Amino acid sequence: MKLLLLALFFGTASATVFTANVKGTVICHKRKQSGILVEFKEADAVSKDDLMGTATTDTDGFFEISGKNDEWGGIEPYVYIYHNCRTIKEGCLTRSRYEYPQYAVNGVYDMSYIALDIATADESSVKCQ
Repeated sequence: MKLLLLALFFGTASATVFTANVKGTVICHKRKQSGILVEFKEADAVSKDDLMGTATTDTDGFFEISGKNDEWGGIEPYVYIYHNCRTIKEGCLTRSRYEYPQYAVNGVYDMSYIALDIATADESSVKCQ
C-alpha cells in the first residue's frame, strides 16, 4: 500500500523550477583577471551536482551566469572559480568555492569583487599539468 501511495505521489507531483543568477568581477592582487573559468553549480545530496552554467571572465574580469534547476524542496547553488592567483600545488589551478545565499534564489546575487588572493574555506588543486 505504501509503495502504491509513493508511486501515485511521484507520478502526479512535479518539481518546482528555481532560477538563480550570479555576477561579479574577479581580481587577484587588486588586478582584474580575464580568461578565468567560472562554473555555477547546484548541490545534490543523492546524485552528481548539476551544472547550471559556465562563463569566462571578460577583459575587465567580469562574469555573469544565469541558471535554473527543478527540485522538490529548493536549490543550493554555489560558484567554482578556477585560477592560478594562489597556487596550492605547482603546475595546478586552484578551484575556489563560493556559496550562493538562499535569499538570492529566484533573483540575482552580485558577488561584487571576488579577491582570489584571499583563501576560501573550500579550495583544492585541480587540472594539474
